[in-house]
Amino acid sequence: METTLQSLLDLAGVNAAVVYDGAGRLVAQRGKSVYDRALCEQVGGSICKAVDSIQLQHDDWEAVTARFGEGTLMLRSLGEVAGATYLLAVVADATLNPAFAAVALRVAATKLKKLLVGATAVGGMSALPTSLGSSVGPGPGGSQLGAGRGPGSSQLFPPGAHPASGSRPAMASSGLSWSKAGGSTFSSVAAADPAASALLTRASKELARHVGPMAKVYVEEAVRRLCADATFTTAHGPALAEELAGQVEDPADRAAFLQALASGKSR
Repeated sequence: METTLQSLLDLAGVNAAVVYDGAGRLVAQRGKSVYDRALCEQVGGSICKAVDSIQLQHDDWEAVTARFGEGTLMLRSLGEVAGATYLLAVVADATLNPAFAAVALRVAATKLKKLLVGATAVGGMSALPTSLGSSVGPGPGGSQLGAGRGPGSSQLFPPGAHPASGSRPAMASSGLSWSKAGGSTFSSVAAADPAASALLTRASKELARHVGPMAKVYVEEAVRRLCADATFTTAHGPALAEELAGQVEDPADRAAFLQALASGKSR
């Protein structure tokens, strides 16, 4: 896995190449300068939450490119392996060749998924090799490893960060994941049963038609206001609909949103 990530890091303009699981936990990482393990772990949750929002409108997404300031973030889905989902993220600067990088990401994603499949087939994620270090800094004649780190090293699952057996990832290929009572997933919202979970998902998708990818955040905030520490149930549905309708500015769109939720069918 480290060889594949290093091949991406060797591309002009690429500053970091990272693999996350569906809950935003770091699986493997190669990075230059400030893009060390600590930083990559810190942003993992935010990246996966953004992807979770994208899935509101595009369940079958494959690649996403976002630009920030002088930089670029490229995301590539690695799909689902043994019930868990994985994501490849590449951070680059303005010197990146986007077209060339897109091809490199596609090739790397294929290789990484094969490695994940092979590891789980042998003995689960614990079968993946672990090694010390992951940061790469510029040095004479090219790149050099950080102090105390061996050639080709990468960080795989920091101690205690292995996903629990049978746990459901937040970023599932089937769409959104909402937490259920007694369970723990990426979302902080607890749904009492599958019907309540389906209602939350439908509300998010309908709201996303009008407010974009912030819809899931609005739903989570509304549920916390309505339920406090209680579990969300379908009985909260009408109140949730009225609460979310306030996020839709256009009266006609607001009426369409309320009608869609009342009908119980997603468009």
